Amino acid sequence: MALTGILETLEEQTKVYEQLLHSAKDKTPVLVNNDIDSLNTIIQKEKKLLLRADELEKTRLAHTYRYFHEIGYKSRLHNLTELIRSVYHPEDKQRLIEKQQQMSGMLKELQHINDLNQQLIAQSLAFINYSIDLVVEDPAEDVTYQHPHNKLGGSGRTGIFDTRA
Repeated sequence: MALTGILETLEEQTKVYEQLLHSAKDKTPVLVNNDIDSLNTIIQKEKKLLLRADELEKTRLAHTYRYFHEIGYKSRLHNLTELIRSVYHPEDKQRLIEKQQQMSGMLKELQHINDLNQQLIAQSLAFINYSIDLVVEDPAEDVTYQHPHNKLGGSGRTGIFDTRA
């Protein structure tokens, strides 16, 4: 029966989401410590997990389509909520509801951790941009007011780093 395949696929999806969650948690200290090699390793692992999650989602959709066809249920969405509505056996319905809640909780936590990691990356980039600006800017600039007509020609930048190159 297709419902058994759906439940097995949902179990596999849950395991993949758990691995993604652990990976996201592992990424936070790596970002704080600026460990680029470890970050690249984690990103490669996440790419593989995301590909696996996509494969499992396609498999789940195929099983769901087959199940709906078997019972004669017409649905355009083929999502988990529609599946739960179509199941009449209480034990199967309860298992599906539990999986939906478990996966939903994991995905919310994963989104929260990824948002925090994204903020860490944004702060790091802001600091890098600030550091580059300190190296590139003219040291005399902003110290005293100069009339715009008294400025020298050219780009006005006499810093160490030449961005025109």
